[in-house]
Amino acid sequence: MTSYGSIQGNMSPSNTDPHETTPLVNGRSDSNIEHVSTKGGYWSKLTFHWFTPVLYRGNEKLKLDQDDLALVPLLNDCETDYVTTTFDKYWEEELQKECPSLVNALVRSFGAEYLEGAALKLVHDLCLFVGPQVLHSMIVFLRDPDAPLLWGLWLIFAVTISQLAMSICLRHYFYKCYTTGLRTRTAIVMAVYRKALLLSPEERQSRSMGEITNLASIDAQRLQDLTTYLNAVWSSPLQIGLALFFLWRQLGPSSLGGVSVIIIMIPVTKYIATWMGTMQANLMKAKDERVELNAEVLGGMKVIKFQAWEESFQKRIQTLREAELAQLLRYFLGTSFSRMLWVFTPLLVALATFSAYVWSGHKLDVASALTALSLFDLLRFPLFMLPQTINSIIEAAVSIDRLRGFFISEEHHAVGPGNLTENGININGVSAVYGSKNTEGGTTSRAGRKDTLEKDKEVAILRALLSDAEQEIQKLQGEQPFSRQEPVIDQAGSSLCLRRVNFKINQGEVIAIVGSVGSGKSSLINSILGELRLLTGKTEVKGTLAYFSQTPFIMNASVRDNILFGHVNEPPDEDLYQRALDCCALRHDLSLLPDGDQTEIGERGITLSGGQKARVALARAVYHRADITLVDDALSAVDAHVAKHLFDRAILDELMQPTIPGSMRSVVLVTNALQYLNHPRINKIYVIEEGRIVEEGSYSSLSNNPDSVFARILSVIKDNKVSKDLSETETDSSTEPKKTLTSTPSDNGHNLTSKKTKPSKLVSEELRKTGKISTEAYLSWIHASGGFMIAFFILVLFAAGEGVGFLSNWWLTYWSRHADEASQFSFLSTYAIINLSAALAGVFRMLFVALVSLKASRHLFDGLLNAVLFAPMSFFDTTPVGRLVNRFSKDVYTIDEQLVQTLRMYLQTVFSILSTFVVISGVTPTFLVGLVPLCLFYISEQRFFTLTYREIKRLDSVLRSPIYALLGETIDGVACIRAFSAQKSLTDRLKVMLDEQQHAYFLTCTAQSWLAVRLELIGTLVITFATTSAVVEHALFGADETFAGLAGLAISYALSVTQSLNWSVRMASDLEANMVAVERVQEYSQIRHEELRNAELDEKLPPNWPAHGEIVFKGAKLRYRPNLPLVLKGLDLHIPSGSKIGVVGRTGAGKSTLMVALMRIVELDEGSISIDGVDIRQIGLGKLRRNVAVIPQDPVLFSGTIRSNLDPFDEFSDEQLHTVLESVGLYKRTMEGSMHSYSSLPLARVDSIDDTVVEGGNNYSVGQRQLVVIARALLQGAKIVIIDEATAAVDAETDAAIQRVLRVEFANATCLTVAHRLNTIMDSDFILVMDDGKLAEFDKPDALVRKGGLFRDLVKAASHD
Repeated sequence: MTSYGSIQGNMSPSNTDPHETTPLVNGRSDSNIEHVSTKGGYWSKLTFHWFTPVLYRGNEKLKLDQDDLALVPLLNDCETDYVTTTFDKYWEEELQKECPSLVNALVRSFGAEYLEGAALKLVHDLCLFVGPQVLHSMIVFLRDPDAPLLWGLWLIFAVTISQLAMSICLRHYFYKCYTTGLRTRTAIVMAVYRKALLLSPEERQSRSMGEITNLASIDAQRLQDLTTYLNAVWSSPLQIGLALFFLWRQLGPSSLGGVSVIIIMIPVTKYIATWMGTMQANLMKAKDERVELNAEVLGGMKVIKFQAWEESFQKRIQTLREAELAQLLRYFLGTSFSRMLWVFTPLLVALATFSAYVWSGHKLDVASALTALSLFDLLRFPLFMLPQTINSIIEAAVSIDRLRGFFISEEHHAVGPGNLTENGININGVSAVYGSKNTEGGTTSRAGRKDTLEKDKEVAILRALLSDAEQEIQKLQGEQPFSRQEPVIDQAGSSLCLRRVNFKINQGEVIAIVGSVGSGKSSLINSILGELRLLTGKTEVKGTLAYFSQTPFIMNASVRDNILFGHVNEPPDEDLYQRALDCCALRHDLSLLPDGDQTEIGERGITLSGGQKARVALARAVYHRADITLVDDALSAVDAHVAKHLFDRAILDELMQPTIPGSMRSVVLVTNALQYLNHPRINKIYVIEEGRIVEEGSYSSLSNNPDSVFARILSVIKDNKVSKDLSETETDSSTEPKKTLTSTPSDNGHNLTSKKTKPSKLVSEELRKTGKISTEAYLSWIHASGGFMIAFFILVLFAAGEGVGFLSNWWLTYWSRHADEASQFSFLSTYAIINLSAALAGVFRMLFVALVSLKASRHLFDGLLNAVLFAPMSFFDTTPVGRLVNRFSKDVYTIDEQLVQTLRMYLQTVFSILSTFVVISGVTPTFLVGLVPLCLFYISEQRFFTLTYREIKRLDSVLRSPIYALLGETIDGVACIRAFSAQKSLTDRLKVMLDEQQHAYFLTCTAQSWLAVRLELIGTLVITFATTSAVVEHALFGADETFAGLAGLAISYALSVTQSLNWSVRMASDLEANMVAVERVQEYSQIRHEELRNAELDEKLPPNWPAHGEIVFKGAKLRYRPNLPLVLKGLDLHIPSGSKIGVVGRTGAGKSTLMVALMRIVELDEGSISIDGVDIRQIGLGKLRRNVAVIPQDPVLFSGTIRSNLDPFDEFSDEQLHTVLESVGLYKRTMEGSMHSYSSLPLARVDSIDDTVVEGGNNYSVGQRQLVVIARALLQGAKIVIIDEATAAVDAETDAAIQRVLRVEFANATCLTVAHRLNTIMDSDFILVMDDGKLAEFDKPDALVRKGGLFRDLVKAASHD
């Protein structure tokens, strides 16, 4: 077993400012300078005075930035480097054991300082019991007319000193808990991220992005939160034991009545804890499912908008949300029941003790009663915290189990050199499958089928291997395969993606791989990368690798950083970088970008066209200078002339340039552009079908064999109108100057790649509000929970609960002064009734707040989901998915679970403090003299603190989003990251992000400690003033039995006020911090919606609108966002109904923008577009988009089934779904096939419309995904069809077959086809050439070729010998 920590390496500190370095990775100066917390004097350390400069800065600026936090840097031993190194050491040791323990590794890594905190907690707990002893002595003092004043003053001094010691110890205990929790979360987040980079193919398929995001967000946070109160496991029993000891001293054997209650509750607690653990696991499972779908939907919003599927996915998410809320309700009910017992427990302990005392013949004494009451109050907190802590431990145990399972899961193993002695690749007899683990997760009913599904898959794989072996035997023996084996192949064949493949490349060779969609081309590349599960044979790779994936992997960073990628921290090779730009034809594109190569290109390259993304990714491969470069279909996404430039300059020239004199490099090229393979540098061509190498040889040998598969595919390209039309019109007109679409390198390339101005940010900075939490945030929660009457009722419930509590205490003092032996039972019964009423009121209050909070959660989530799903596309272009996922995971979790607990605790402590002040002031009015300055001090310190604290807390929230965004990006491109060995670069980047975020969190915790020390001083002074007031009254007016009882009651309240003040501070800050989540959710709930989904005109239009499909653009001008340049610049175009239009043009010419404008993804600035004479702005977006079929360039599938991807609204029958799948060749019912399909082609097919589709459709090739998307469009039967590079990822033969299907299925529809492959559009009725956002040429293809111009240039570039 290996560890995620296998990617470590020394992280060298950077000398640059982290805010001036590139976004892809930053450096953080690691200084050994003494931390400010250790510099000051003893008083500064005790009171956290060293934090004060940050508070002054916050009050001066009113808004804190990241730079301001440097006033108090992150502790050296809390920095990510130190934490990960420490954790790695002990986790590696655990991995050597048979059953590695994550808990042991964490304890050994960070337990030492935690033990120091435990020692401070011990001192605090011991000091707790000084107060009740002073209380008893004080009542005796007040009742004794001869008691000396000095004795009273000594009691005041004793209680004051003990309270100060408690305060200092408790604050530093919490501070150490905070820093331990910080280290724990840092270690877990880093471990999850590094493990995500190392997951084996099987594990990658079985773990969704939502699950991994939850591990790094919710589970890591849960462990961090646990550290604060974990010590309650021993502290609570200690406090309970001491309380019972002192109760014995006060009441004798009668205290055993209370002990018996506690003993009875222990097994009950254990049972409830187990029950709560089960409910917590179910809740996390439901949360995982919902977050997973949320993340997937947010990542595919463009497709959802094209298809007008917002309502469908809104219902799906809300269904999962309702299931999650149902689990949350059960969890709240369980929690309430659990806490109900522990609300009853201290009351039952008191009742049992007093009952035993009375029944044993004793008379209750005021001093004994109030001292016992004070001890019962001390019992209340540990009895409350113990089940809370046990519940938290159960929750954390679930998280630890999930994390441990993830950390020890199977890892990817890089392919080794084996017996190779020189650079190259050798694949010998390899049969392989993609990850065979069950990918169907979630509900219990699904989980029950997991083992069966796993076994079925393994059986299918074994049958496929057996079938292949039998065929190989028959082939060697010269026999014909038995026909009875065919069904076995059909059933199991789809299990294998490679079958007995033999492949070899030597250094200095260029090898091409061709084949139809789903034949196994990309699978062969993945086997070289080690991304497949090998069943038989061996793969050997010697030399460094570079990889161009079929779907280019682009990160949220600048163009330059995406090209440098894993080399960001190294000194750049500027000459190589410039050559990479030239050979990948990026010069012209960089001249169009606002900041040249420093332009941020957004998450997944959302602002680049498919061709631009491909060329950036290819430039990365060029810059990497690997011994072997794997290029998977790099030419399909670009125009013909650019493809030729890339092939000649990048693939055959730069990628083959020796890295050192005398060395030779190699290229494996997967391509559907067969016209380029007749080149002397191509050493060999492999043809792959159904996962087998069926042919290999040179271009001439394969093309001259008329029976070869290669010749068959080649004939499709040769028999196209491109060459035919060009040859018919070839004239000697080259001397005529004309405008060209080719990109010419700039004379001054450096101007394009090193803009001096600070680069503009495409992705918007996450908004961070300033000042106090807006009133709107509180009001929005109140309205969501049911309005002001509900809020008022909650306050009444808390006030009533506190009133009943006071009545119980007062009754006890009254009883002790007035009862005689005959009336003892009557007083006891009344006391029992009052306590029972208090307990029931507490439980009702708890349940009511939980249910109200649940209602608010549902309302806020629905508002957020509705706002985000119906937001304009420009919002998603500038907002990273990780930021949105953070809203739907961490912020929703906070509102769901943390806010309700914090609100309840805050109100409870506030009313407790108010009742304390009222009681003390009522008994000893002189206390008011001290109360006024205390309140003024409280208010001034609170105000001074609050502004800065809010800002730090908001910074903490904002800095979390990039962490989850990076995690999501990493999961998407893990194969590419591993191929380029870029793990260290990205891990460094995460370390900087974590250090910045944890720095803000560290200051948040320090701020809490700073304020708590000062407010606990107020609590100590309250006790001092209360006792002093009583002593003064005694000195002035003498002893009084009644006054002694009431003064004792007041002092008992005062003794609890410090703890209440502690909690009020913590809960107030936590409540405000948690309200930030409501504020953040509200921020996105108020984003601007798209235009109306349904318009008045919709009902007036005929049901079959558009009936003809005529499209007219009039002066159409469009820009993607305000302040950006126009992309369409006054387009005038008339497209006749039923015509077939081919759209061509250079990258950035505005081809895909036609689709964006037609679908109103972006609204026009000026002009109009009409369909069948109706201005589309007058039509609802829902009707428009549902009645125009779109086949986009990037095929996006969602997790579920083939059925749910084709028909999410359940509008079509199984027969219709089967028919469209058969039409695109993905399904085959009969051997003959349908008239319009090409299912007889050797495509990998789906077995059923209920076949599973994993997240992102990653269990299908890009070509297969594209066919599913085409099938989806066929179902619509629309009169207008927009096809944007829909066949770029398929081979020429499949492309030709698809075009035949489309011509038949959309014979009467208006079709706009954007294509780089010109033979796709040469039979169109008209060709539209776009250039710089304008119509450059529009005519029939033959006429344009004869006329000469831009289109003719493209045709000439695409022609081949």
